[in-house]
Amino acid sequence: MSTTPSPSTPKPSGLSKFLDRRSFLRTSAVSGAGLYLATSKGAIAQGTEAGRKIKCALVGCGAQGDRLRAAASQIPTGIQWVAVSDIREDKRRVMARYMELQNKHQVDGPVAQFETIEEMLDKQADIEAVFIATPDFLHAPFSRMALAKGKSVYCEKMMSNTIEGARDMVKAGREFNGIFQIGHQRHSNPRYVHLREKIIKNDLLGRVTHCYGQWNRGVSASTPLGAPKKNPVSPELLARYGYGSMEEFLNWRWFAKYGGGPISDLGAHQIDMFNWMYETTPVSLYAAGGVDYYDGTPGADGAPKAKFELPDNVMCLYEYKLPTGTMRAYYQVLTTTGSQGYYEKHMGVNGSAIISESPTSNQVYAEPGQDWTKWTTGDNPILVKAPDNIKNKFWEHNRSWTKPAPKSYAVSGVAKAVADARESKALDPWEIPVTLSVYPHTPHVANFIEAVQMKKPEHLTCNVMDAFKSCVTVLKAYDCLQTGQKYTFTPADFEV
Repeated sequence: MSTTPSPSTPKPSGLSKFLDRRSFLRTSAVSGAGLYLATSKGAIAQGTEAGRKIKCALVGCGAQGDRLRAAASQIPTGIQWVAVSDIREDKRRVMARYMELQNKHQVDGPVAQFETIEEMLDKQADIEAVFIATPDFLHAPFSRMALAKGKSVYCEKMMSNTIEGARDMVKAGREFNGIFQIGHQRHSNPRYVHLREKIIKNDLLGRVTHCYGQWNRGVSASTPLGAPKKNPVSPELLARYGYGSMEEFLNWRWFAKYGGGPISDLGAHQIDMFNWMYETTPVSLYAAGGVDYYDGTPGADGAPKAKFELPDNVMCLYEYKLPTGTMRAYYQVLTTTGSQGYYEKHMGVNGSAIISESPTSNQVYAEPGQDWTKWTTGDNPILVKAPDNIKNKFWEHNRSWTKPAPKSYAVSGVAKAVADARESKALDPWEIPVTLSVYPHTPHVANFIEAVQMKKPEHLTCNVMDAFKSCVTVLKAYDCLQTGQKYTFTPADFEV
């Protein structure tokens, strides 16, 4: 990490063309303008075929699959949807129809529908890239199937619900030498890239000593799903893919054999950021948590609550050894409250940054005595002043004199001494000058498509080995929960 700040801004190229846009506009969920592909000119210059469309298929037509479809819809060129696969007929039929209507610029004729991935790979030979958005336990076998057929693969995170499954995915990627992206989409998010490359690496925060992340979600997100009256999957087909019942199939995230629990579903994104931001892995971990609420008993309304096999709340404390010294990172995932939502914070001796995929968290705060004005110059500034703190009128500027406080507000004596001793001076607020006017997954999907066009796995922003290290970092929390002891990582934990 650089320790010599430099206010100079290099000429933007590649991904920086996408992220270095000076604007105070807040992120919108959807942009009619579509996505500016970060390296589309580079892809053409490197060239396999200028503007070549990649024939894509989607496996898993549930909520996450639809997010990928919607994200892809904002990419103007490079994708042609040709097939979908899901064991639920109603889901694959609706997904194909969505593609034909909402992704019509990416469709040339009817989208083929298949019940199983095996059938799809055997019958639809023109597929070049497969997007996998199934329950976690199927990621490893389905990725291997697609790679073995010579397809490029974009697989949703978590890589797997087991470290063994994730390790096999790394081996499959090496064995078949394919383009293999894992869906940790923050790696391609221009706001996150800006924080890492321009703020942390330019040492604006100084020595980072602590990080914090959370994803708090309320109980309404964990309501049990009942089996649909129409279009149920046959028991035989469910059993073929390892499901015990339709209820387990619909609520797979609650079961250890299908998923990794909330720490995996939600926490994986943000714990991954601890590794990615500082380009390293932790040395130790403490964790606490349990199934403290979702135990299947009746709730306040009398209806039975969900019944989790895996902890419904987890708190983790990671220790990292950075070149500048020890850094500790705390993470919590709660499923009984949505208090303050989800975000990550990076805290250094010179400043702190708070960021989230939600644009409400976009701030950088300077500690007293830090002058960051030099980072605001040029066409592509590293920071901009928070709009609420820009003073355009003379009466808004700081006074050179002190306005007397009303008598009732005056603090003196012991009370004043306590307040002065315990409270730090307010920090100076700034903002990251980067906006994202498309879905958070869109830049990551675009990055994958470009890598396939160029046939360059090194172009990927989240390759399978990087994702494996994050998978280990997350799932080792279960070792701590089972033993009640600190877990000490070894280099072998992160090797395949």
